[in-house]
Amino acid sequence: MAASRSRELLRSFLLVCVIIVLTELTIMVLLEPVFLDDHWTMAFVDSGTLILVCFPSIYYLLIKPMVRNLVEKAESDRALKEMQATNEFIRQDAAERIQNETLERSKADARIQFQARILAVVQQGVVATGKGGVILYWNRFAEWMFGWTEDEVRNQTLAKVTGFTSEAASSGLSGFGAVKGWNGEVKAVRRDGSSFPAYLTCSPIWRADGSVAGFVYTFIDITDRKSAEAAIRDSEEKYSTVVENSPTGIFIYRNGRLEFGNQRFFQMVGRSQNDLARLDVAEMVHPTDWPTVRELWRSRLAGLGATQDYECRILHAKGETRWISGRTALIRYGGEPALLGNIQDITERKKAEQEVLDSREALHKLSARLMSAQESERQRVARELHDSIGQSLSAVKFIVERAIDEQIEYGEDKQGQTLRTVVPVIQGAVEEVRRISMALRPTTLDDLGLLATIAWFTREFEITYPHMEVERLIQVEEFEVPDMLKTNIFRILQEAMNNAAKYSQATRITVALRQVLGDLQLLVGDNGIGFIPGGPLRHSSGGGFGLVSMRERAELFGGSLILTSSPGEGTMIIARWSLPEDATS
Repeated sequence: MAASRSRELLRSFLLVCVIIVLTELTIMVLLEPVFLDDHWTMAFVDSGTLILVCFPSIYYLLIKPMVRNLVEKAESDRALKEMQATNEFIRQDAAERIQNETLERSKADARIQFQARILAVVQQGVVATGKGGVILYWNRFAEWMFGWTEDEVRNQTLAKVTGFTSEAASSGLSGFGAVKGWNGEVKAVRRDGSSFPAYLTCSPIWRADGSVAGFVYTFIDITDRKSAEAAIRDSEEKYSTVVENSPTGIFIYRNGRLEFGNQRFFQMVGRSQNDLARLDVAEMVHPTDWPTVRELWRSRLAGLGATQDYECRILHAKGETRWISGRTALIRYGGEPALLGNIQDITERKKAEQEVLDSREALHKLSARLMSAQESERQRVARELHDSIGQSLSAVKFIVERAIDEQIEYGEDKQGQTLRTVVPVIQGAVEEVRRISMALRPTTLDDLGLLATIAWFTREFEITYPHMEVERLIQVEEFEVPDMLKTNIFRILQEAMNNAAKYSQATRITVALRQVLGDLQLLVGDNGIGFIPGGPLRHSSGGGFGLVSMRERAELFGGSLILTSSPGEGTMIIARWSLPEDATS
């Protein structure tokens, strides 16, 4: 196209040149005779004529085509640039699309590779098949599980290689079951012929048009789970055997009701297993004991560290009241805190204990009566000695002394000297009777009171045992000591001091009678050699067991006796009684 345009311009240029030459010759021929003498005029006319004739020709033949060609060239260049820009945009867009497609493809490839690596290392046998059941994919764990490599099982059916039961294949791995998806336990077979329980899951692979392209199967070896289930069943059977045949009642208490009870429990409460849902614990426990048991169980469920053991009464279905000993343990039952209870029937033991208590109470009353009788007898004998024998001896002494006086008046003989030797003997007998009488029952105890008797007894004790010093700390008044305690306090003091004199080898004895925190307290302590309290008991001067006698006397009116001693540290006996409020105020 450019060559044709060049030829056209050349022809136009030549044509213009020919026209100019011809026009110039014509003007020279026509005008030279007219302006022969005037050269400037001729030149002006020549030039004007040439311009008037040649310019239109040059314009139409040369300039206009040239301008048109330039315009067309400019439009062609602009169109070419637009085309190049369009081509560049198209090229860049195509390159970007290609780059995006390449990136997406690489991501998809990476995702496929990652999924392939996951399927290769997942701890489950993963198998993919076509719709007809032919194996297309077989991961490494499936190779380890069944013993077949992927190349060996390719193009074989899954049921043939894994050997799972035909029932599973017919019910879940074909027809509607396979399309819908299926899972269940199957018995799979390894390459070596050994079988194992497996959990099989079948899922369909769908095409974009909604049709089924194939299936994905996952195998999980559940041998360990089956073994664990069997162990759990054995453990449950053992537990059930132990619980149901336990000689004690076992129950589970949660949310205010009984959740479980063994056979022995229902026998103890007189109900049956069928009554479990309707049982109300408050109706089985004695109304007097239920608030205590309920509070104890509440504290145990709250984890407040309440005692595990308790005793209470239960109401048998036949109306009989029985005693039980219970123990509770905090457990988790159904995801919630609960109490595991264990109860034992102790009715017979309680009866035996009550019989022992009754017997002890009877012995206590008998001991009290014996002591009271002993004191009465002591008082009677002391009175008889004082009033009868003492007075008789005094009368004999008086008669003898009178006889001596009469003999002196009429002249003393040898018989009078003999009578004089009888008088000291009679006087000694009188004093011995008085001493025995005071030992049996001091008259001061009835006439002057306890405090005077203690003062008298300690003075006599120091006279009898001059090597022992007695320290008296009397910090109460006579009216502060109840009358019923006075005799027992004196007897405990008498027994303790006599024991100290015989066995302690002490040089000092402390006697204190005082009130301590509303209690009346008698304290007898010495600085002697001491002894081991758990050793053999010592006998008192009265022929009874001294410590036992003192303790019985202390407990006779609701008191207590404490003995502390150790070798080389002396001995201390403390007897205490609670006083009525009106006595301490």
